[in-house]
Amino acid sequence: MKISIRSLHHKPRPGAYPKVHVSEVELNKPRIDYKRKRPLLLSQTVTDTLFPALEIQKKYIEGGKPVPRKFRGNGDILARKNFEKLQEHIDLDEPHFPIGKKQIYFTSARVCLLRPNAKHTPYQAKFLVPKSMNKMDLRDYLWHLYGLRALNVTVQLQPGRWTRGPHDLGRYRLPQVKKMTVDMLEPFVWPEISQKIIDNVEYEKKNRMKMMLHEHSIGSDKKKPLEVYDGIYEEKRLPNAFVPRKMRKQGLAKLSEYTKKTSAAADVALVNEFIGS
Repeated sequence: MKISIRSLHHKPRPGAYPKVHVSEVELNKPRIDYKRKRPLLLSQTVTDTLFPALEIQKKYIEGGKPVPRKFRGNGDILARKNFEKLQEHIDLDEPHFPIGKKQIYFTSARVCLLRPNAKHTPYQAKFLVPKSMNKMDLRDYLWHLYGLRALNVTVQLQPGRWTRGPHDLGRYRLPQVKKMTVDMLEPFVWPEISQKIIDNVEYEKKNRMKMMLHEHSIGSDKKKPLEVYDGIYEEKRLPNAFVPRKMRKQGLAKLSEYTKKTSAAADVALVNEFIGS
């Protein structure tokens, strides 16, 4: 059986090397534009219109190609009509939606404007609303109370989180939180938080942490003074009554000796008085 050993000991001669100049060799090719460039689709060439479906249909018909199914509907025609109607209501300063006829009073409701997240644009505002409020209620509420035109309303219902009480290990679920995000015509940017407010929050957080640690302290830590809120909970400090054992023993001996002398002196005085009389 013959075994080829060329793969182990074969060394090509320099004359067999490819004759290439070093300037023509590119070792690390850039990975930009390494894919094959394809021509744009007809639907990708329309980029300068708000309702592109009609323009895309014209492009395909002029090119003699069948129109894709997603561009065959009349959605853009209806969208254009709604857009023109919206512009008309904005010019006349009228509500662009049918106002609710049933009067609802949220006597104990809380509609709170929240700071936006990183995903929100300046044209979006987020509100904390009660769970009984829906999109139409918030839209009517903002229009009648603040004159704010809410173009689009989305709802986020966050599930209740599990938590534990401060005095036991019983676990219970917090109530759900409902938030709504609305789109606006004009941008709104929250002002920067002042350093004074940040300092007050940090100060309150630090004091609450000290009070919690003092409440759950054990042993001799319970007798330590509570230094929070500039000494508002500071109690009157009593003098330290600690006396070492050896000094206490010596003091008791001296006290007993002194009491004996004083009692004996009183007895001697009575005897002298009796004898002298």
